[in-house]
Amino acid sequence: MPFRSYDQNQSYLFPPHLSDWVADDHPARVFSDLIDKLPIAGFKNAAIEGRPRYDTRMMLKVLLWAYANGIRASRKIEDRLRSDVVFMWLSGRSTPDFHTICDFRRCNEAAIDRLFAEVLVLAKELGLIRLGLLALDGTKVRASAGVKSFKTVKKWREALTEARKKVAEILAAAEAEDRADDEYGRGRRGDELPQELLDARERVARIEQVLAEVDESEAESLKVSSTDTDARFMHTQSGSMPAFNAQVVVTEDQLIVHADVTTEPIDRNQLQPALDGVERNVGAKPDKLLADAGYRGGPNLRLLEQAGVDGYLPETEEKNIGKDKRNYPDLYGKTAFRYDQEQDCYICPAGQVLRPKTRKRVTTRYGGHETMVYKPPRGVCLVCPQRDQCTTTRTKAGRTIDRDDYEEERRRMRQKLATKDGRAIYGRRKCMVEPAIGQLKTVNRLVQFLLHGILGAKLEFKWGAIAHNLMKLVRKMLAGEAQLAPAA
Repeated sequence: MPFRSYDQNQSYLFPPHLSDWVADDHPARVFSDLIDKLPIAGFKNAAIEGRPRYDTRMMLKVLLWAYANGIRASRKIEDRLRSDVVFMWLSGRSTPDFHTICDFRRCNEAAIDRLFAEVLVLAKELGLIRLGLLALDGTKVRASAGVKSFKTVKKWREALTEARKKVAEILAAAEAEDRADDEYGRGRRGDELPQELLDARERVARIEQVLAEVDESEAESLKVSSTDTDARFMHTQSGSMPAFNAQVVVTEDQLIVHADVTTEPIDRNQLQPALDGVERNVGAKPDKLLADAGYRGGPNLRLLEQAGVDGYLPETEEKNIGKDKRNYPDLYGKTAFRYDQEQDCYICPAGQVLRPKTRKRVTTRYGGHETMVYKPPRGVCLVCPQRDQCTTTRTKAGRTIDRDDYEEERRRMRQKLATKDGRAIYGRRKCMVEPAIGQLKTVNRLVQFLLHGILGAKLEFKWGAIAHNLMKLVRKMLAGEAQLAPAA
């Protein structure tokens, strides 16, 4: 059987058109058309000495297509512009270098926030966004800082003291040497600073900068990196690592309507920023919002009710909703005690009255809560015939009940999630937000930030979220679910 001819030096009778090398139904064509429809006011390019600036829309197409395909390093993007036909077509054979690409990514923080909202406006115009039911979740994304760059604040203070001591020792030794020998040696004036001193002073300055960027209210045990003082050690399923906590709110179609990054390792304080972000980006609050137990807490339940949002926030994992997971399930639970609102007291199953006695406050680094402790008369539990069904306490204090200001909100939420409809609605959460996070991490490869600091992490995550949304629109348009209006 004959072979087809093969010649790497084959020439063309007529120069090929680059567009011929990109298929008519290639996703990049729809991707390009979508960006052509977006307003891009406010973007700026870093000036290139002696040459005109690169076209803003071209830079957006290149950078967002790269993020959509998991290519985030500016040097790799520069390489694709010279070796990948699709990148060549999107850029019109322009070849900005990695410095230009990186500067464009970094210097457009305000503009990229507007572009994120404009993509959602475009999705709404295409009829591809539904805002009735939204889901919120967080995920840890590794920071650019290395593990070995971390020390506790206490250790950094000790290191600073040691470094300053080292500088003083070197200065003293240099002065002693000068007094002992006035001959400076060949090629030396005698007023040069020893290299050892320069290194020591540089270390002092570096440690002082690290400590200057740490809030004075932070605990001495807080671990801080010398290369990224915003990064924090966070716990994940695979262990602890330097990371940021990325937050997303998604629609049923897995479009991201809010994307942000925080240095707090817990999700509990992120509900309010998420609601504000959704309203800012799409102009309205959701009808329903789903979130996992990481966002639980009385203040969040009240926040949702006051905002008029039908929230679904369980107190435990989905698989444990409605189950009794108490340490002593055979003993009377809190629900066995009747609360009398008028008298502000609890009535136990044996008829004894528990009245408010002490106020207990629990404070953590990221918040706190206050509860009232209700206690029976001293000693009555010791002689109660139902003691073994009620408490393991063998002291006169007896059984106690804690209550805070959000008991009614918790009761209403438990009742809602106990219904068949409530469980069905909440069950949709894992089919909405978790796939979107998985796509960001696997397709877009947002598993580690390349930019330093919280601002760099926020910026990079927003680029990834825009690319994710654009690709969602591209796939729906290729499937025939929507069509761009022809250019006027």
